[in-house]
Amino acid sequence: MKIVATPKAAGHIADHGGNVWVWLDPRRGPVGSYVWLEAHCEPPRASKRSSFTRSSRRPHRFKVAEDAGITLHHDFGRLAPPEELHLDLKGLKNKRIEAYWNGSIFVGEDVPGPVQKEWEARQPRGGRKG
Repeated sequence: MKIVATPKAAGHIADHGGNVWVWLDPRRGPVGSYVWLEAHCEPPRASKRSSFTRSSRRPHRFKVAEDAGITLHHDFGRLAPPEELHLDLKGLKNKRIEAYWNGSIFVGEDVPGPVQKEWEARQPRGGRKG
C-alpha cells in the first residue's frame, strides 16, 4: 500500500511523531449504511479527540505500513487494503488528518473513485441501439 500525503499533512504528522492511525467507522443513515475512515495522529482512546466515535472504543488489530516517512497503523477489518491511501490536513483552527481511499472518504468497492466517476459521466445514457 502506497501512502500519499499532502505536504501540509506530512508536516503535521511529522510534528506529532510521524505516526498515523487509520481505522474503519461503520455508520448507518436513513438511506443505508456506509463506512467512514477515521484518521488520527494518536491511537484510538488516547484522547477525547480520538475516542469520539463508537468504533474508536472497540478493540483493533492494527497492522503497520511505512512509506514516505510516515508510519501508518491501519485496521481495515475484512476489507483488502487499497493500493493508495491519501492523507490530507483539514481545519483552520482545529487541524485534523483525513484519510481517503479510492479518492473518497467512504470505503467500499461500491464507491467508485474519481477517475471511474468521470468515465461513467462520459458514457452515453440509455440502452443499446441496433
